[in-house]
Amino acid sequence: MDVKFAPVMANASHFPAAIIKAAPAFSLTDFRQFGQSTDFSHCIYTRNGRGAIGLAAQQLMQQNKTNIVLLPAYHCPALVEPFLWLGYEIRFYPVLPDLTVDKAIFSQLLTADVSHCLVVNFFGFKQNNSCLIEMAAQAGKLVIEDCAHALVDFFQQLEMPNPAVTARICSINKILPSIDGGLLYMKQAINATPKYCSWFEEVKGIAFLLKIPQLIQYLKPKKQQALTVSDVNAPIQKQFNYFQPADLDSASFRHTKLIVSSSNLKKIQARRIENYNYLATALTNTGAGQCLYAYADFETPYVLPFLLDDAADFQQLRMQKIQVLRWEEVAYSACKVSEDYRSRLIQLPCHHKLKKTELDTIINAVKGLVNNK
Repeated sequence: MDVKFAPVMANASHFPAAIIKAAPAFSLTDFRQFGQSTDFSHCIYTRNGRGAIGLAAQQLMQQNKTNIVLLPAYHCPALVEPFLWLGYEIRFYPVLPDLTVDKAIFSQLLTADVSHCLVVNFFGFKQNNSCLIEMAAQAGKLVIEDCAHALVDFFQQLEMPNPAVTARICSINKILPSIDGGLLYMKQAINATPKYCSWFEEVKGIAFLLKIPQLIQYLKPKKQQALTVSDVNAPIQKQFNYFQPADLDSASFRHTKLIVSSSNLKKIQARRIENYNYLATALTNTGAGQCLYAYADFETPYVLPFLLDDAADFQQLRMQKIQVLRWEEVAYSACKVSEDYRSRLIQLPCHHKLKKTELDTIINAVKGLVNNK
Protein backbone atom coordinates (compact mmCIF):
# COMPACT_ATOMS: atom_id res chain seq x y z
CA MET A 1 0.00 0.00 0.00
CA ASP A 2 1.05 3.61 -0.54
CA VAL A 3 2.20 5.14 2.73
CA LYS A 4 1.36 8.73 3.59
CA PHE A 5 2.10 10.23 6.96
CA ALA A 6 -0.19 12.61 8.81
CA PRO A 7 1.18 16.15 9.19
CA VAL A 8 2.82 17.58 12.29
CA MET A 9 0.25 19.11 14.60
CA ALA A 10 2.51 21.19 16.85
CA ASN A 11 5.96 22.59 16.09
CA ALA A 12 8.48 22.39 18.94
CA SER A 13 9.81 25.84 17.99
CA HIS A 14 6.48 27.34 19.06
CA PHE A 15 7.08 26.34 22.69
CA PRO A 16 9.56 27.66 25.25
CA ALA A 17 12.73 25.65 25.84
CA ALA A 18 11.99 22.70 28.09
CA ILE A 19 13.41 22.65 31.61
CA ILE A 20 12.16 19.14 32.37
CA LYS A 21 13.62 17.04 29.56
CA ALA A 22 12.36 13.79 28.08
CA ALA A 23 15.82 12.19 28.20
CA PRO A 24 18.38 12.00 31.03
CA ALA A 25 21.52 14.12 31.07
CA PHE A 26 24.94 12.50 31.28
CA SER A 27 26.22 11.84 34.79
CA LEU A 28 28.95 9.65 36.24
CA THR A 29 26.51 8.55 38.95
CA ASP A 30 24.90 6.25 36.37
CA PHE A 31 28.05 4.15 36.16
CA ARG A 32 29.08 1.20 38.28
CA GLN A 33 32.17 -0.27 36.66
CA PHE A 34 33.75 -0.78 33.28
CA GLY A 35 32.96 -3.94 31.35
CA GLN A 36 29.61 -5.60 31.94
CA SER A 37 29.35 -9.35 31.42
CA THR A 38 26.64 -9.12 28.74
CA ASP A 39 27.59 -11.06 25.62
CA PHE A 40 27.33 -8.78 22.58
CA SER A 41 28.95 -11.23 20.16
CA HIS A 42 25.75 -11.50 18.10
CA CYS A 43 25.13 -7.74 18.11
CA ILE A 44 26.45 -4.73 16.29
CA TYR A 45 26.25 -1.06 17.24
CA THR A 46 24.48 1.31 14.87
CA ARG A 47 24.13 5.07 14.79
CA ASN A 48 20.54 4.91 16.05
CA GLY A 49 17.53 2.67 16.45
CA ARG A 50 16.16 3.35 12.98
CA GLY A 51 19.55 2.43 11.56
CA ALA A 52 19.29 -0.89 13.39
CA ILE A 53 15.80 -1.44 11.98
CA GLY A 54 16.99 -0.60 8.49
CA LEU A 55 20.02 -2.85 8.74
CA ALA A 56 17.87 -5.74 9.98
CA ALA A 57 15.43 -5.20 7.11
CA GLN A 58 18.32 -5.03 4.65
CA GLN A 59 19.93 -8.21 5.96
CA LEU A 60 16.60 -10.07 5.86
CA MET A 61 15.46 -9.02 2.39
CA GLN A 62 14.49 -11.93 0.19
CA GLN A 63 16.14 -11.69 -3.20
CA ASN A 64 14.04 -11.86 -6.36
CA LYS A 65 10.87 -11.81 -4.28
CA THR A 66 8.43 -9.17 -3.12
CA ASN A 67 9.17 -8.25 0.50
CA ILE A 68 5.99 -7.43 2.39
CA VAL A 69 6.17 -6.38 6.04
CA LEU A 70 3.43 -6.07 8.65
CA LEU A 71 3.91 -3.05 10.93
CA PRO A 72 1.78 -1.71 13.80
CA ALA A 73 -0.54 1.11 12.73
CA TYR A 74 0.55 3.17 15.75
CA HIS A 75 4.18 4.16 15.32
CA CYS A 76 6.80 6.83 14.88
CA PRO A 77 7.65 7.38 11.16
CA ALA A 78 11.25 6.43 11.97
CA LEU A 79 10.03 2.83 12.22
CA VAL A 80 8.45 2.87 8.77
CA GLU A 81 10.89 4.91 6.69
CA PRO A 82 13.74 2.34 6.55
CA PHE A 83 11.37 -0.20 5.00
CA LEU A 84 10.19 2.34 2.45
CA TRP A 85 13.77 3.17 1.50
CA LEU A 86 14.54 -0.51 0.96
CA GLY A 87 11.49 -1.02 -1.25
CA TYR A 88 9.32 -3.10 1.07
CA GLU A 89 5.58 -3.16 0.64
CA ILE A 90 4.03 -1.92 3.89
CA ARG A 91 0.88 -3.27 5.49
CA PHE A 92 -0.38 -2.10 8.87
CA TYR A 93 -2.10 -4.11 11.57
CA PRO A 94 -4.43 -2.25 13.96
CA VAL A 95 -3.85 -1.86 17.69
CA LEU A 96 -6.33 -1.86 20.56
CA PRO A 97 -6.66 1.00 23.09
CA ASP A 98 -4.06 -0.58 25.40
CA LEU A 99 -1.77 -1.10 22.37
CA THR A 100 -2.22 -4.86 22.41
CA VAL A 101 -3.31 -6.50 19.17
CA ASP A 102 -6.43 -8.52 18.41
CA LYS A 103 -5.08 -12.02 17.73
CA ALA A 104 -7.87 -12.97 15.35
CA ILE A 105 -7.31 -9.90 13.17
CA PHE A 106 -3.55 -10.36 13.32
CA SER A 107 -3.89 -13.97 12.24
CA GLN A 108 -5.99 -12.94 9.23
CA LEU A 109 -3.27 -10.50 8.14
CA LEU A 110 -0.56 -13.19 8.19
CA THR A 111 -1.33 -14.08 4.59
CA ALA A 112 0.94 -16.26 2.48
CA ASP A 113 2.46 -13.32 0.62
CA VAL A 114 3.61 -11.54 3.81
CA SER A 115 7.32 -12.18 4.35
CA HIS A 116 8.18 -10.12 7.43
CA CYS A 117 6.50 -8.94 10.62
CA LEU A 118 7.61 -6.37 13.19
CA VAL A 119 6.29 -6.03 16.74
CA VAL A 120 6.97 -3.14 19.12
CA ASN A 121 7.43 -2.99 22.88
CA PHE A 122 5.60 0.31 23.23
CA PHE A 123 7.10 2.60 25.88
CA GLY A 124 8.97 -0.30 27.51
CA PHE A 125 5.87 -2.47 28.02
CA LYS A 126 5.47 -5.77 26.16
CA GLN A 127 1.71 -5.75 25.53
CA ASN A 128 0.85 -9.20 24.05
CA ASN A 129 3.96 -9.34 21.87
CA SER A 130 5.01 -12.84 22.90
CA CYS A 131 1.82 -14.25 21.41
CA LEU A 132 2.20 -12.21 18.21
CA ILE A 133 5.79 -13.33 17.78
CA GLU A 134 4.85 -17.00 18.08
CA MET A 135 1.94 -16.60 15.69
CA ALA A 136 4.08 -14.86 13.07
CA ALA A 137 6.94 -17.35 13.41
CA GLN A 138 4.59 -20.32 13.11
CA ALA A 139 3.19 -18.74 9.95
CA GLY A 140 6.70 -18.72 8.50
CA LYS A 141 7.35 -14.98 8.77
CA LEU A 142 10.69 -13.37 9.58
CA VAL A 143 10.07 -11.61 12.90
CA ILE A 144 11.75 -8.37 13.96
CA GLU A 145 11.18 -7.23 17.54
CA ASP A 146 11.49 -3.50 18.12
CA CYS A 147 12.80 -2.88 21.64
CA ALA A 148 13.73 0.76 20.99
CA HIS A 149 11.97 1.64 24.25
CA ALA A 150 13.08 -1.50 26.10
CA LEU A 151 16.86 -1.55 26.32
CA VAL A 152 16.98 -3.48 29.61
CA ASP A 153 14.71 -6.19 28.21
CA PHE A 154 16.87 -6.30 25.08
CA PHE A 155 19.93 -7.05 27.22
CA GLN A 156 18.11 -9.67 29.28
CA GLN A 157 16.93 -11.48 26.16
CA LEU A 158 20.51 -11.76 24.90
CA GLU A 159 21.14 -14.39 27.57
CA MET A 160 18.35 -16.66 26.28
CA PRO A 161 17.18 -15.40 22.86
CA ASN A 162 13.72 -16.38 21.69
CA PRO A 163 14.29 -18.64 18.65
CA ALA A 164 11.10 -17.29 17.08
CA VAL A 165 12.68 -13.83 16.78
CA THR A 166 14.91 -13.36 13.74
CA ALA A 167 16.17 -9.91 14.73
CA ARG A 168 15.83 -7.52 17.67
CA ILE A 169 16.77 -3.88 17.89
CA CYS A 170 17.03 -1.29 20.64
CA SER A 171 17.78 2.41 20.90
CA ILE A 172 20.45 3.20 23.47
CA ASN A 173 19.76 6.90 23.99
CA LYS A 174 16.10 6.28 24.81
CA ILE A 175 17.22 4.95 28.21
CA LEU A 176 20.89 5.79 28.76
CA PRO A 177 22.43 9.29 28.72
CA SER A 178 24.09 8.99 25.31
CA ILE A 179 23.53 11.15 22.25
CA ASP A 180 23.26 8.30 19.78
CA GLY A 181 23.31 4.55 19.52
CA GLY A 182 21.34 1.54 18.42
CA LEU A 183 21.94 -2.18 18.84
CA LEU A 184 21.01 -4.95 16.44
CA TYR A 185 20.83 -8.63 17.38
CA MET A 186 20.28 -11.23 14.69
CA LYS A 187 19.90 -14.98 14.96
CA GLN A 188 21.95 -15.38 11.82
CA ALA A 189 25.40 -13.90 11.20
CA ILE A 190 25.29 -10.20 10.39
CA ASN A 191 26.94 -9.52 7.05
CA ALA A 192 27.68 -5.85 7.70
CA THR A 193 30.23 -3.71 9.51
CA PRO A 194 28.98 -0.18 10.20
CA LYS A 195 31.79 2.37 10.13
CA TYR A 196 32.83 4.58 13.00
CA CYS A 197 33.05 8.32 12.53
CA SER A 198 36.39 10.12 12.53
CA TRP A 199 38.12 10.89 15.81
CA PHE A 200 37.42 14.55 15.10
CA GLU A 201 33.68 13.84 15.14
CA GLU A 202 34.16 11.60 18.17
CA VAL A 203 35.68 14.47 20.16
CA LYS A 204 32.83 16.75 19.12
CA GLY A 205 30.37 14.10 20.24
CA ILE A 206 31.99 13.88 23.66
CA ALA A 207 31.97 17.66 23.95
CA PHE A 208 28.28 17.74 23.07
CA LEU A 209 27.56 15.00 25.61
CA LEU A 210 29.37 16.97 28.31
CA LYS A 211 27.60 20.18 27.25
CA ILE A 212 30.72 22.05 26.20
CA PRO A 213 29.46 24.14 23.27
CA GLN A 214 32.54 26.35 23.44
CA LEU A 215 34.72 23.36 22.58
CA ILE A 216 32.42 22.36 19.73
CA GLN A 217 32.65 25.86 18.28
CA TYR A 218 36.41 25.90 18.65
CA LEU A 219 36.82 22.58 16.85
CA LYS A 220 34.90 23.64 13.76
CA PRO A 221 37.23 24.06 10.74
CA LYS A 222 37.61 27.66 9.65
CA LYS A 223 37.37 27.07 5.89
CA GLN A 224 34.63 24.45 5.73
CA GLN A 225 32.30 23.96 8.65
CA ALA A 226 31.81 20.30 9.53
CA LEU A 227 28.53 18.81 10.65
CA THR A 228 27.73 19.36 14.29
CA VAL A 229 26.35 16.54 16.40
CA SER A 230 22.88 18.00 16.05
CA ASP A 231 23.21 17.62 12.27
CA VAL A 232 23.71 13.87 12.48
CA ASN A 233 20.00 13.15 12.22
CA ALA A 234 19.16 15.95 9.76
CA PRO A 235 17.23 14.66 6.71
CA ILE A 236 18.98 14.53 3.37
CA GLN A 237 15.98 13.21 1.47
CA LYS A 238 12.84 15.33 1.31
CA GLN A 239 10.62 12.27 1.42
CA PHE A 240 12.05 11.15 4.76
CA ASN A 241 11.97 13.23 7.93
CA TYR A 242 13.91 10.81 10.15
CA PHE A 243 15.74 8.03 8.33
CA GLN A 244 18.92 8.64 6.34
CA PRO A 245 20.45 6.00 4.08
CA ALA A 246 23.78 6.67 5.82
CA ASP A 247 22.21 5.26 9.01
CA LEU A 248 22.63 1.77 7.52
CA ASP A 249 26.40 2.13 7.34
CA SER A 250 27.15 4.17 10.46
CA ALA A 251 28.18 2.83 13.86
CA SER A 252 27.51 4.60 17.13
CA PHE A 253 30.13 6.76 18.75
CA ARG A 254 32.87 4.77 20.42
CA HIS A 255 32.10 6.41 23.76
CA THR A 256 28.47 5.24 23.47
CA LYS A 257 29.74 1.66 23.70
CA LEU A 258 31.61 2.65 26.85
CA ILE A 259 28.45 4.12 28.36
CA VAL A 260 26.58 0.89 27.62
CA SER A 261 29.27 -1.35 29.10
CA SER A 262 29.60 0.63 32.33
CA SER A 263 26.05 1.74 33.12
CA ASN A 264 24.40 0.54 36.30
CA LEU A 265 21.32 -0.92 34.62
CA LYS A 266 19.78 -2.31 37.82
CA LYS A 267 19.92 1.11 39.45
CA ILE A 268 18.53 2.81 36.34
CA GLN A 269 15.74 0.26 36.05
CA ALA A 270 14.74 0.59 39.71
CA ARG A 271 14.66 4.38 39.57
CA ARG A 272 12.61 4.49 36.37
CA ILE A 273 10.07 2.07 37.84
CA GLU A 274 9.94 4.13 41.04
CA ASN A 275 9.43 7.39 39.12
CA TYR A 276 6.79 5.86 36.86
CA ASN A 277 4.76 4.49 39.76
CA TYR A 278 5.04 7.78 41.67
CA LEU A 279 3.63 9.64 38.68
CA ALA A 280 0.98 7.03 37.86
CA THR A 281 -0.33 6.96 41.42
CA ALA A 282 -0.56 10.74 41.62
CA LEU A 283 -2.21 11.06 38.20
CA THR A 284 -5.06 8.66 38.99
CA ASN A 285 -8.45 10.37 38.76
CA THR A 286 -7.07 13.78 37.82
CA GLY A 287 -9.93 14.54 35.45
CA ALA A 288 -7.47 15.38 32.68
CA GLY A 289 -7.09 11.85 31.36
CA GLN A 290 -5.67 8.50 32.38
CA CYS A 291 -2.42 6.55 32.41
CA LEU A 292 -2.38 3.90 29.73
CA TYR A 293 -0.70 1.53 32.19
CA ALA A 294 -1.46 2.01 35.86
CA TYR A 295 1.68 0.35 37.20
CA ALA A 296 5.21 -0.61 36.18
CA ASP A 297 6.64 -3.72 37.81
CA PHE A 298 9.49 -5.70 36.26
CA GLU A 299 9.43 -3.82 32.95
CA THR A 300 11.57 -0.69 32.59
CA PRO A 301 9.47 2.22 31.33
CA TYR A 302 10.78 4.65 28.73
CA VAL A 303 8.06 7.22 29.40
CA LEU A 304 4.63 7.32 31.01
CA PRO A 305 1.96 7.17 28.28
CA PHE A 306 -0.97 9.38 29.34
CA LEU A 307 -4.21 9.59 27.37
CA LEU A 308 -5.56 13.14 27.48
CA ASP A 309 -9.29 13.77 27.53
CA ASP A 310 -8.65 16.99 25.61
CA ALA A 311 -5.95 16.93 22.92
CA ALA A 312 -5.50 20.71 23.27
CA ASP A 313 -3.97 20.14 26.70
CA PHE A 314 -0.76 18.99 25.01
CA GLN A 315 -0.08 22.63 24.17
CA GLN A 316 -0.66 23.72 27.74
CA LEU A 317 1.84 21.22 29.11
CA ARG A 318 4.51 22.20 26.60
CA MET A 319 4.04 25.87 27.50
CA GLN A 320 4.98 24.93 31.06
CA LYS A 321 8.46 23.93 29.86
CA ILE A 322 7.89 20.19 30.16
CA GLN A 323 9.18 18.17 27.19
CA VAL A 324 6.04 16.18 26.55
CA LEU A 325 6.12 14.07 23.39
CA ARG A 326 3.55 12.42 21.13
CA TRP A 327 3.54 10.56 17.81
CA GLU A 328 1.66 12.93 15.54
CA GLU A 329 2.94 11.70 12.17
CA VAL A 330 1.47 8.21 12.09
CA ALA A 331 0.78 6.83 8.63
CA TYR A 332 -2.81 6.88 7.48
CA SER A 333 -4.52 3.53 7.94
CA ALA A 334 -7.86 2.04 8.91
CA CYS A 335 -6.82 1.93 12.58
CA LYS A 336 -9.06 4.29 14.55
CA VAL A 337 -6.92 4.01 17.70
CA SER A 338 -3.77 5.29 16.02
CA GLU A 339 -5.68 8.19 14.45
CA ASP A 340 -7.05 9.12 17.88
CA TYR A 341 -3.78 8.62 19.74
CA ARG A 342 -1.73 10.85 17.43
CA SER A 343 -3.32 13.82 19.20
CA ARG A 344 -4.32 12.49 22.63
CA LEU A 345 -1.69 9.97 23.76
CA ILE A 346 1.21 11.91 25.21
CA GLN A 347 4.50 10.73 26.66
CA LEU A 348 5.41 12.14 30.07
CA PRO A 349 9.06 12.03 31.22
CA CYS A 350 9.83 9.48 33.94
CA HIS A 351 13.54 8.90 33.42
CA HIS A 352 15.90 8.00 36.24
CA LYS A 353 17.53 11.44 36.57
CA LEU A 354 14.32 13.28 37.41
CA LYS A 355 14.15 14.72 40.92
CA LYS A 356 11.07 14.49 43.11
CA THR A 357 10.49 18.22 42.67
CA GLU A 358 10.45 17.75 38.89
CA LEU A 359 8.04 14.83 39.15
CA ASP A 360 5.79 16.99 41.32
CA THR A 361 5.95 19.75 38.71
CA ILE A 362 4.70 17.29 36.09
CA ILE A 363 1.94 16.09 38.41
CA ASN A 364 0.79 19.62 39.26
CA ALA A 365 0.88 20.62 35.60
CA VAL A 366 -1.41 17.73 34.62
CA LYS A 367 -3.75 18.32 37.55
CA GLY A 368 -3.84 22.01 36.69
CA LEU A 369 -5.23 21.30 33.22
CA VAL A 370 -8.69 20.82 34.66
CA ASN A 371 -8.55 23.97 36.80
CA ASN A 372 -7.48 26.13 33.84
CA LYS A 373 -10.55 25.35 31.75
